[in-house]
Amino acid sequence: MARFRTWFLVLSVVCLLLFAGLLRAGLSGEDREDLFRSLGILTEVVHLVENEYVDELNDQALSMALDAGLLESIDPWAAVVPETDVDSYRRLVAEPPAFGLFIGGRLGLAAVRYAIPGSPAASADLQSWEVIEKVGGVYTRGRPLWQIRLDLAQREAAGQSVELTVVDRHVDERRDVVLDAVEWSPDPMVVTKQDGVQVIKLNVLEVGVATELKKVVEAGQPVVIDLRRTVWGFESEAVAVADVFIDDGVIGSRSGRQAGEELFEATEGRVQGAPPVVLIGPDTEGVGEILASALGRHGSPLVGWDSAGHAPHMRFVHSGGLHLWIPVAQWLGDDGEPITGAGLEPSEKVEFFGVVDGDEDEDGDEDKVEEVDAVLARGIELALEGVEAEEVPLADAA
Repeated sequence: MARFRTWFLVLSVVCLLLFAGLLRAGLSGEDREDLFRSLGILTEVVHLVENEYVDELNDQALSMALDAGLLESIDPWAAVVPETDVDSYRRLVAEPPAFGLFIGGRLGLAAVRYAIPGSPAASADLQSWEVIEKVGGVYTRGRPLWQIRLDLAQREAAGQSVELTVVDRHVDERRDVVLDAVEWSPDPMVVTKQDGVQVIKLNVLEVGVATELKKVVEAGQPVVIDLRRTVWGFESEAVAVADVFIDDGVIGSRSGRQAGEELFEATEGRVQGAPPVVLIGPDTEGVGEILASALGRHGSPLVGWDSAGHAPHMRFVHSGGLHLWIPVAQWLGDDGEPITGAGLEPSEKVEFFGVVDGDEDEDGDEDKVEEVDAVLARGIELALEGVEAEEVPLADAA
């Protein structure tokens, strides 16, 4: 056992140094010294824990926790993927999350980031940011998020249901939730009409959404695009959806030290009418932020609350036996600054819900109160104002 632990420690140090080699490009002087000082401290921590911790350690669990801690501290979507799982992970990121459950992290455990409408996760009434204490009876604390995602995908592919232990966000009590392994597909959008305004809720940005959007958008009519829970999808589709409403100019850009800068230009032809009003909030992330930023750049009012501030461009990088899924570029806002860390600030901030007086109850006592979606209500108002402004000739308006 002592020999095994020695080899484990040596392997950990080697992995850390290889990882440092990937990070050191562009670092010099004090920055480089700080990096290697931190790595030295981490190596010593591993050594002390190995020798002094009260119980005998699970070396594999410790190794995975180190991997997760290093990469997830850089980005919550990042991962160190073993060579045997690289192909599985590629499929994982190219498909909707298993059971429709997009996993994030909270308080050192896994958490519900988003439950895609129409999925088993949505049917189980999982709510954003509820902590997932256990998956299939195994605690999530210390487990890399990529491993939990892959475990769920393998269970779904095998037709196995999975039980989660979830800490309810409202009453702070545990409950068991079963995700059924049933065939499902994302419901990409929901289209409704309110007060003459077409309201399009985009749930996901999977391939083909832009094509379908062209079919349903009514030219010349006021439109509200609801991106308040748009998290999962493809960056290319976010650009394609923006192109439906933008005729020319830059849709968006991303930039990275090694990846360089990429510009995405609009193509000719768009849905005619005033720019759509866009609804955003704390659950607008990634592809949702890319799309909202593109539309805002071209005149769309952004209504709601600050977005999540996380829009990296992820890619596999390889070095020897190491396979890292990490950000290689950042999507930029119209100010040229990364969306990650800053998020998108709406042009008009509105709390999500409001309360209005209702009718008296049957006994004639206190008035009923009704929760209303104040963000949507304001978005509809602005959409109608945009149409009125477009209909007024410039000379008359003057």
